[in-house]
Amino acid sequence: MKVQEYMLQALKDAVQMEVEGRQFYLEAAKKVQSDGVREILEYLAESEIYHIQKFNEIYQSLQKDPHWTNTMAEFKPPKHEPYVCVLAMAKEEKEAGGQDDLQALRTGIKMEECSIDYYTKLARESQDRLARRFFMSVAHEERGHLLALLDMHNYLSDPADWFYVKQMGHVDGQ
Repeated sequence: MKVQEYMLQALKDAVQMEVEGRQFYLEAAKKVQSDGVREILEYLAESEIYHIQKFNEIYQSLQKDPHWTNTMAEFKPPKHEPYVCVLAMAKEEKEAGGQDDLQALRTGIKMEECSIDYYTKLARESQDRLARRFFMSVAHEERGHLLALLDMHNYLSDPADWFYVKQMGHVDGQ
């Protein structure tokens, strides 16, 4: 398989992964009990829209011309509320969340880990420096998603540990 064909197939696969991720987050958001978990899942579903659009844009450009441009390599997702996870966790919850919430978070964690691995692999395999930069930027964004899911999972499954970790700067008396 030629490099060009490989990259086009990789982009198709990336679009499919992002579409499936978005669908999962939207469906899971309907089923969870915790408003905080729902908010994070909806936030992640929305963030996948930019990824899908960007991958499609690059795919269409590479079909016409196999050379990456600086514009193609730019990865600038729309600005989101930086504290979406903190705000979601600060909500007063009637229910702290059940097994569906934790299962949705675990599934999301696995999906984000797979995405990180895939985009990191594409960056390593890319011969073009702009392609490498782009895929590493996407992997970095997915890592942020992973950390949000891990944080919420820890918050729901072990609140005492979550508060301890978040307050570690205050444990030593500072």
